[in-house]
Amino acid sequence: MNSQPSGQRGKPGRQLSAIALALAGVLSTPAGAAELSELALEDLLQVDVVSASRFAQSAEEAPATVSVIGEEELRSHGYRNLAEALVTLPGVYSSYDRAYTLLGVRGFNRPGDYGSRLLLLTDGARRNDPLYDQALFGNEAPIEVDWVKRLEFVAGPASSVYGSNALFGTVNTVMLNGADVDGYRVTVDGGSNDSGHVGLVAGKRLEGDREWFVGFSAYKTDGDDLYFPAYDNGDTDGYARGLDGEDYQKVYAKYRWGNWRVMANWSSRSKDVPTAWYGTSFGKSGTTAKDESRLLELRYDGDVSNGWQPSLRIYNGSYRFDGDYKHDPDPNTRDRARADWTGTEAQLTYTGIAQHKVVVGVDAQWNTRVEQQYYEADSGDMILDTNDTSRTVGLYAQDEWRFHPQWLLNASLRYDKHSDFDAVTSPRAALIWQPTQRLTLKGIVGSSYRTPNAYERFYSDNGDSQNANPDLQPEEVAGVELAAAYRFGQSGRVGLSVYRNEITDLIDQVTDDAGVSTFINQDKVHARGVEVEAENRWAGGVSLRGSVAWQESEKDDGSELVDSPNWLGKVVLGVPIAFGWTASGEILGVAAREGDNGPVPGYGIVNLSVFSAPAARFGQFSLSIYNLGDKKCADPTSNYMLHESIEQNGRQFRLRWTLPL
Repeated sequence: MNSQPSGQRGKPGRQLSAIALALAGVLSTPAGAAELSELALEDLLQVDVVSASRFAQSAEEAPATVSVIGEEELRSHGYRNLAEALVTLPGVYSSYDRAYTLLGVRGFNRPGDYGSRLLLLTDGARRNDPLYDQALFGNEAPIEVDWVKRLEFVAGPASSVYGSNALFGTVNTVMLNGADVDGYRVTVDGGSNDSGHVGLVAGKRLEGDREWFVGFSAYKTDGDDLYFPAYDNGDTDGYARGLDGEDYQKVYAKYRWGNWRVMANWSSRSKDVPTAWYGTSFGKSGTTAKDESRLLELRYDGDVSNGWQPSLRIYNGSYRFDGDYKHDPDPNTRDRARADWTGTEAQLTYTGIAQHKVVVGVDAQWNTRVEQQYYEADSGDMILDTNDTSRTVGLYAQDEWRFHPQWLLNASLRYDKHSDFDAVTSPRAALIWQPTQRLTLKGIVGSSYRTPNAYERFYSDNGDSQNANPDLQPEEVAGVELAAAYRFGQSGRVGLSVYRNEITDLIDQVTDDAGVSTFINQDKVHARGVEVEAENRWAGGVSLRGSVAWQESEKDDGSELVDSPNWLGKVVLGVPIAFGWTASGEILGVAAREGDNGPVPGYGIVNLSVFSAPAARFGQFSLSIYNLGDKKCADPTSNYMLHESIEQNGRQFRLRWTLPL
């Protein structure tokens, strides 16, 4: 078997709306027939969000820093996946290693964590799998932007309501319903690198308080030809040609009758990997990563009776990963990972006490299959074969208390017990003061945790490049945040947020002198930052928002975390032009970062989209150009690669046609 470089073997490392809680409604959601771009800020701030507290509340009352991206922006800015939308928010950035898109939040994006320190929800349902704990946001995500009604992003610790993984951020995708579509629409697009996509969105509201929704999407691209200086060594010219291809298929469907709803989601994505990860042969085809996920859910949301409102969710999920690694001359190898789980959630909301909204709930998940295999593909010789099942049970309670017309206190507490670890208690408290209708001040304190996943604890290749560590313990973060927001006029606002996070028992990967890596619990990490943003909307449809974020993350010894830029800058613009056409775009700036293999320069890129007015007969046309200036930019690598950085895409275009039927 080939001796691979140190680093994770199974898979690669994975990832100006509201800064202050009060700013949560920055982007918009449809309200009746009105376009969000036409709503005044007062209306936008009253758009209900559900991800901060597990119940609907206005953005100004949310007990966390929340950002919302509504349907109108999701459709008009040409976002190709969830990650492209999320990186427009303050403090959020991404890294793409040519296999997965890794999201960083507030200076924290550890190589190899698979997005495990972020929690991904679909209509409130957990999507992180129990094997890698991954939250997927790029093309590998299980859902499409075209199916999303709004994106809710909660920055900061949120384990007090959601349990493990909600360390630095929680993303909830609120999905379209049948009544939101009321018909059918087909989308066809094509663009750079011989990319092509076809999608279908359909839905209807029916008699008897019933409705249905279906979404389908299929995509394929040849990818780019990439240059890696580390392999420009005389044996090769450093170019990986025709090795960046990708394709996926996704289906999402749900049916609602009265208070009941059933949902099904399936996705499958295959990606060629051109980076010679894990010691594979550079320039040789056949090194691929394939992800497949499935989720079935039955949900009941009861009516309010005597102040009580019950809800119940039962779900079953699965995840499959297959990694093929081509080596020359050593034997080819393969990873095979399988996870199956079943869970339930029950919640009661009580509003029968004046000035209080009380929520109590219980959830449990049984991870019935958590299997990892690593073997030589040609001979079938097994190197790793493990199945580590587990279960979790959580109890939580929350009280939103308006003890004064200008004051609101939100306090929550959760108790979690994992079958393999000691119980964890996670608190959060937020004090919200609105001395005037225009000014909102918030103070938030809380803690969150993450249990080590099966990959971190049990993956081993007999000490060739990675050892297991079944004694890993959960990592925890304690956070404090102060936020202020001020509204001016009918459609303007400014916001400021200051935060500090202390991470203890950080799960990190270390490599010994022999080049063998192991996940261990490290000492403390300190993260602090400031986020400033402003937004205004003018009569006529022009909108502008921008943000600047400063962040610093370092270990106890003073060393800076890798993939942690000190500065982020964003500008998001929408402008009506002529004949019903609109233009939108983003300017995104990321400062220099350290990587596992060396520093990476910062960059700034511009994206631009133009959209025609929808026409009943001809549909809607759009043209999007990404990285308009064709800027050279790169993202950091991890220690499972030899090169210092990974080249990102230059200028790309996409031409899109959406036809209602």
